[in-house]
Amino acid sequence: MTNTLVSNRKALVASAMGEIKDYINNDGVTRESLDRVKEVVTGLTKETEMFGAAEFPIPSHEEIAKIYLITDDVGGDFSLYLISVLPLGPSPVHDHGTFAVIAGLEGDEENTIYKRLDDESQPGRAQVVEDYKVTLSMGDAIAFMPQDIHRIQVTSETPTRHFHLYGKGFEQQNDRLEFNLAEGTTKSVGGSMIPIDESRRVL
Repeated sequence: MTNTLVSNRKALVASAMGEIKDYINNDGVTRESLDRVKEVVTGLTKETEMFGAAEFPIPSHEEIAKIYLITDDVGGDFSLYLISVLPLGPSPVHDHGTFAVIAGLEGDEENTIYKRLDDESQPGRAQVVEDYKVTLSMGDAIAFMPQDIHRIQVTSETPTRHFHLYGKGFEQQNDRLEFNLAEGTTKSVGGSMIPIDESRRVL
């Protein structure tokens, strides 16, 4: 990638993150503010040359997924990733313990959204049922409040390459929960077991 494209990508990301931080810092984490954030992240999906597969390659079969960190703040706040996942089985059912926005750049990712029916009074127990599904393709996006529950599965024949924005980065997602629907249980888990590639960081 040329120096000009790298410079343009840095400027684009800086502008987008500035808007995102203004929305969250001024209005807090609400459905409405996340809708505005979602529009900003969706705008990045139009810049296919800046975020092409040559610069952000898909994973090998041994890797399963690639996580490229594009930018974050000190302490992992406002972490923006480009994540590529092979068309394999679904992720565990989980929340993030922080706000999240996912926007499609390439490939199809099915999100199954769940709702929690219990009152959360019993630690380690949870009654969770499927609510609806939405598939993210290029230019599509979805936003999650910290306790929103979902799982993802690549449904295209080719790997996905999607943007993921989190209020806290994977390494800082200490409040993340994973849900076992069959057993009605939940447990705390780390943000990601996949190594994070910081070589494409622009800020």
